[in-house]
Amino acid sequence: MSARTLGFRLDQCPGSPVEEYAVEGAHIVIHKYEDGYCYSVNYEFPYSERVGEYVYKVIEYLTARQIVRPNMTREELGKLIEMAMADIGVPRPLRAPVRFYVQLEAADFSYLTPLFYDMRLENVNINGVDQPIFVDHRDYGYNVKTNVIPTDREATLRIIGRVYAETGRPLNEQYPIQDTYLRLPSGAILRFATAMSSRNSRNPPYVSVRIQPPEPISPTKLIRNKTISALGLAYLWYLFENLKSIMVIGGTGSGKTTLLNALLVLLPHKRIAIAEETPEIRLPKSFQNSIMLFTSPLYDYQKNLPGSESAIYLIDLVRYLLRARPDIIIIGESRGREIHELIQGILTGHGGATTFHAEDLIEALMRMTGEAMGVSAEHISAFSAVATVKKLDIGRRVTSITEIVWLRAYPYPAPNKLRIKEEEFGLIDVGWYDRNKDSVVVDVKRSFWLQKLGGAEEVFARAEFLQALADKGVLDAEAVAEAVRQYYRIRLKI
Repeated sequence: MSARTLGFRLDQCPGSPVEEYAVEGAHIVIHKYEDGYCYSVNYEFPYSERVGEYVYKVIEYLTARQIVRPNMTREELGKLIEMAMADIGVPRPLRAPVRFYVQLEAADFSYLTPLFYDMRLENVNINGVDQPIFVDHRDYGYNVKTNVIPTDREATLRIIGRVYAETGRPLNEQYPIQDTYLRLPSGAILRFATAMSSRNSRNPPYVSVRIQPPEPISPTKLIRNKTISALGLAYLWYLFENLKSIMVIGGTGSGKTTLLNALLVLLPHKRIAIAEETPEIRLPKSFQNSIMLFTSPLYDYQKNLPGSESAIYLIDLVRYLLRARPDIIIIGESRGREIHELIQGILTGHGGATTFHAEDLIEALMRMTGEAMGVSAEHISAFSAVATVKKLDIGRRVTSITEIVWLRAYPYPAPNKLRIKEEEFGLIDVGWYDRNKDSVVVDVKRSFWLQKLGGAEEVFARAEFLQALADKGVLDAEAVAEAVRQYYRIRLKI
């Protein structure tokens, strides 16, 4: 294939169309067939190698004359493209598709643009050349094959390399495996993880792009998606409200951050302070009394650069947040010593929450108190409840909600006990997943913390409120936050 093309081809999706919708530069058709779903990208104009060749002639023309400026509007770029096509002699029947693909190539992500701008996608996975791109779709499941097939390694690397250049991260043979993130004009975040070299991969490039929408997923969407029940959300909401701290655990891509983010939407009257390595958590725009910080680590390639900025790590952010007078401190993901700072904040009266990579509660507690993280056994008591999220074939589900009770401080006949070093903890299963009914069952009568706090009736009232919003189709996070404000005004008189 000529290197002067856009470097992809489109296959035909099998099966019958079940939905169509528009995205930037294309319309998407979802096909249903015997093996599942196929994601078909239909660009506004047909693509051919001849179109691709003219696209690069136009781009070379514009580049050679250095007339494309940063922040140029699409209208201005369009006039330059028209001039270039006339000078080059692009045949009139090809001018519309050439103009379209030059716009995509010059101003966006070339043929990958529709995929990266589709906020109904969670992940886009490029598996080298001559292999179809796969996506994780929020409505049609995981590992959905697309009709888009990269055919030119250099063309794909050119698109991805542009992202790394913009974010200041090198992607080359010296640094062949890199990650970065890019913020779209809409506020959405694209997180890239790339392996580009043939010296450490068989069919490069491999690119995984996680798409974070500009707005948080709402609690009512989680209810509608059966990720958690209204009662389960109401219970966690009430604990959070009363500054009981929560940990959300699960494997990679299980939906930990999504669940934590949805819970934060229910606290519009709290001062929330967030520290993350990558800015994933979203708050509704109306949450004006909040702090959102993310790290700025110092990478190897930066260390010898003159004027390099000092590194800012997660532990630095958490220490700052403890001085910023928040009601609730959130660590986007605890991996190391920063969890000690969060625990100190919880023990001094702040509410707190974090996510943690672990498949179940016992694994999480053992790793936290192990040598690497070094959390003392008695400090496990900083967390009152742990919600476990798993990625199942049918979607993400909260599979358990477990309370942790430090039995030396709160003697209690807990049904299940766990000894960590010299300390004993009661583990109380308040919620669990019923696979036969595909539902998250919650029994608040089992809750030790609700016995201490009171408020079981309030939890049921909040569950009815959330379920009613979900049934009415109130699925926007901002709308849910406003409904919560109204709930507080009327029911709790605050």
